[in-house]
Amino acid sequence: MKIIITESQYKRFKHLLEQSVYDEEDYDSNEDYSNGDYDTKEGMVVKGEISTLPIKFTYSEEKENENGEIEYYGEIQFNGDEYFGVIATDKRGYLIDVDFYSVLSDDDIRIQNVMKDMNSSIYYEFEHWLDSEVIPSLQD
Repeated sequence: MKIIITESQYKRFKHLLEQSVYDEEDYDSNEDYSNGDYDTKEGMVVKGEISTLPIKFTYSEEKENENGEIEYYGEIQFNGDEYFGVIATDKRGYLIDVDFYSVLSDDDIRIQNVMKDMNSSIYYEFEHWLDSEVIPSLQD
């Protein structure tokens, strides 16, 4: 029996196998995969839990600066809010900075400040989640 699939179905299946972290609700079926410059990690989702609260990071892109530091851009959903920002690592992959701001508020609300205000141990748990789950999944 032969099964014929479209290129976008093939890319979606390949993404599922390669990334092992896949969330169908975050898949955009209108995306054009024909561009050879497509970042295969784009749209990748890493889910976790911070102090019993669910958290989700959706990757969008990465940039490397002249010092070899890598900046991973994406969106975080946490505690009923959405934050856009960056996770910065040194060239060895160690976390050096985090900066995510709320996209749902006109005020300058940062996830790192929200977590520190909730309880300082929550922020350290967040950093540990980034170090142990998110950053390793983003590295090539």
